Amino acid sequence: MERPGRQPGSSLDTFLAVVFWTLAAIILINLRGVLAPGDNRALLFAGLRVLCCLLLIGLVHVRLPQALGKSGAWLLGSMASYLVIGFVVSINTDAELLVELYGFNLYGYVTDTVISIVLVLSAALGGYAVLERVGMQAFLRSVLLVLTASSTAVVFTPNLRSMGVLLPWDTVSNMDPLRLTGTFWDPNSAGFIGCMTATLALASLRNVRRPVFAYLALTAGSLAVFGSLSKAAIISWCVVMVFFLLLNGRGGRGPILLWVGAVALVAAIYVGKVDLGRLLRTSLALERVISTVNLVIPGNLNDASTSWRMTLWKVGLRQSLESPVVGQGLGRFYLMDNSFFSPRQKVVASVHNVYLLLLGEAGIVPLSLYLLYLLSLLWLRWTVPKSLARDAVVGWTIIVVLQGMAYHQLFQLGMYTFLGGVTCAMASYTARGAGGRTLETPPIFARTNAAPSATG
Repeated sequence: MERPGRQPGSSLDTFLAVVFWTLAAIILINLRGVLAPGDNRALLFAGLRVLCCLLLIGLVHVRLPQALGKSGAWLLGSMASYLVIGFVVSINTDAELLVELYGFNLYGYVTDTVISIVLVLSAALGGYAVLERVGMQAFLRSVLLVLTASSTAVVFTPNLRSMGVLLPWDTVSNMDPLRLTGTFWDPNSAGFIGCMTATLALASLRNVRRPVFAYLALTAGSLAVFGSLSKAAIISWCVVMVFFLLLNGRGGRGPILLWVGAVALVAAIYVGKVDLGRLLRTSLALERVISTVNLVIPGNLNDASTSWRMTLWKVGLRQSLESPVVGQGLGRFYLMDNSFFSPRQKVVASVHNVYLLLLGEAGIVPLSLYLLYLLSLLWLRWTVPKSLARDAVVGWTIIVVLQGMAYHQLFQLGMYTFLGGVTCAMASYTARGAGGRTLETPPIFARTNAAPSATG
């Protein structure tokens, strides 16, 4: 879409595109993850990330409301209101008690959330500018390439660790060493990135003619999901797979089902030959596999199968209702009183639910705005024509909705906030269309010579 006084394809546009994709690689591949926590060299990645954000916010020519759209406004409103209300309540109560009891760093938590807000702005502005430059299909093909690289690193975690590319397991985590992490320090983050990869690949299978790369990406993302042994990621993958199978119709389901069978067979042979004995000897891994299966078996759902999250949710719901209007302040549900992660781990735990976190720490306003953000993205399923962009946005939003039920720290995760900004830019770009009209406009009122859709 051309604007007066500006020539598309200028050297500045090229430079900003490089900046955007550099930021995407830093965040989505998590390049910092190859360094140990506390390594001073990590400051280089942090500084480069900040520089990329400042360049995108300062130099991109796109208007902020245009890049964010309504969905972005809801998201930023939720994050800002959560930060302001929660911080004010914290400093007017006994927030210092959290520091004394649990070592909670209130100002560090605020800083992380502010950085996430900046990241949403940067991703939305940069993403929209690149969309205008290359179009939706080329943009999402590049996003899928970055996500696939990240998921591939997860799949080859043991190989990369033996080569010295990744850190030894006990350096970054105290979880089960059989869980794959890639460049992430947490296998649940690896599972999340695998879900986002698989979802975009499934959307591509419905909308591209040459699906070879999409199947490769789907394979890498799916193996990352199951290799991470993240219950939330596995359940999310299953829900999205069913969602796209239902959309594809009878003729489009066959190839995907054949792919599922082939990958499952190869994975079973690999596990049987290489890792089955070690898996059976590792009680934590076996216990996690069994509890994951119990999640989908009627009658077997219990506190143990949800990793004791049901207990945490009950505690969180009870405490959030004590002050539902303005909440109890930042950190109160990050480290809840009278809670524990499991009977074996008598430690204070987080609520592990972003909806309860928003309600409990800052009240009904940020929760309402966050729900409006999610609903506005899901609503695209019924308000815009079928396209790669629409399917990707809706699929990603389903993943985010489900992940939010199991985790609370989404506003502090760089990959979540970056993809959140990108998703809002995609939604806004798709709704506007290349000709500047909204795609909700009934075709009878659209000009016959209107520009083609921007959805690719």
